Amino acid sequence: MLSLPGLLVLTIAALTAAIACALTLATGVSWPTALLSGGAAGGVALGVVPRLLGGDDD
Repeated sequence: MLSLPGLLVLTIAALTAAIACALTLATGVSWPTALLSGGAAGGVALGVVPRLLGGDDD
């Protein structure tokens, strides 16, 4: 079972990826490019959000 912070991180990553993909598609590029940009945005969110939520775990 996922913890609440874990669920929050996954939700934010999925939302970030979907928004990036939609904005890229709106510019008129091909769909593989939009999927790659969405994946990159989701990966960045997965890297940054846990640090923001974790605080002083280092």
